[in-house]
Amino acid sequence: MTSKLPIVPPKEITPQWLTQALRINDIDASVSDIVVETVGTGQLGETRRFRLEYSGAVPANAPRSLVGKFPSDTEVARQSGRDLGFYRSEVMFYREAAHRAVIKTPKKYVAEIDDVGDFVLLLEDMAPAVPGDQMRGCTLAEARLALAEAAKLHAAFWNDQELMKQDWLYVPHGAQGFYTTELMESSWIHFEKTYHHRFEPEVMKVCEKFVKSHAAWNAPRAMPKTYSHCDFRPDNMLFGGERVVVVDWQTSNFLGSGMDVAYFLGGVFDRETRRNHEDELLHFYYDELIANGVTDYSFDHLMSDYRHYSFAVLAVIINATVIVKQTERGDRMFIQMINGGAHQALDNNALDILST
Repeated sequence: MTSKLPIVPPKEITPQWLTQALRINDIDASVSDIVVETVGTGQLGETRRFRLEYSGAVPANAPRSLVGKFPSDTEVARQSGRDLGFYRSEVMFYREAAHRAVIKTPKKYVAEIDDVGDFVLLLEDMAPAVPGDQMRGCTLAEARLALAEAAKLHAAFWNDQELMKQDWLYVPHGAQGFYTTELMESSWIHFEKTYHHRFEPEVMKVCEKFVKSHAAWNAPRAMPKTYSHCDFRPDNMLFGGERVVVVDWQTSNFLGSGMDVAYFLGGVFDRETRRNHEDELLHFYYDELIANGVTDYSFDHLMSDYRHYSFAVLAVIINATVIVKQTERGDRMFIQMINGGAHQALDNNALDILST
């Protein structure tokens, strides 16, 4: 069966809707009742777990629970998700790229999006794997698992010229997608006014220099390029098995290498831990890239990319303060990640690459 399902918000997901979703996937089961649970913090979208009860015979391939993703119930975040293409990026990843990505992701049951940008995703429930926590960070062992998945993803699409031609894929003109210099500068006004008292002067100076240099920093970058998650952090990972499951592909796009590994390491550890293990973990990621088939890419080239993209988290978070739903945990996370990115840039002499 290939018929489309109606795009509905979480409160309109019914046993009938889920029955149709299963049958589209050749699962001959009838859902009789559902129990709904909220999952995650929902800054850009809403996530629900649906526990299913069946009537009649239950096939062996009928899931006991599924996870659904939907637009945010907050107007600012919902409009941002539509206008910036975040919702489309995630839906199209599951439709067109997940099966090639090698990285571990949930199975897709439904991936529908309309011309406005409203969508519904219905995915495999990966429990008992549990979500990571940006505020807790990662152990070194968990970080290696995450970096191994990143290397698999990047190697699978390394310099993939055919993929870059696909009309569904967002290939930014510059170093990073979504965040123009105009948006960066306007967001900085809000960020500086709202958050400046929560940062050390050294960190604010790094942010200010980056914002002033953003146009040059965001200039087009030469190959290599690859498909990147672009929000690669513990909150978007599920832990508990031999491999990390990576979710939340809303900001995924095809850009210069180094983005995911820099973004991840800048925010997942305290400064001292990152300093002590940064070189080791970068070599681990590099060795995984090579083991997965990447050639003609030196460790020095990786370090150049890493320094460049140490500023990417600043762009993401400064802009996020005006385009996503504000929460108390979100504010704490933003502060942690800004501090991590700024210190990462300082410790790797990345300010030297900025020019206005």
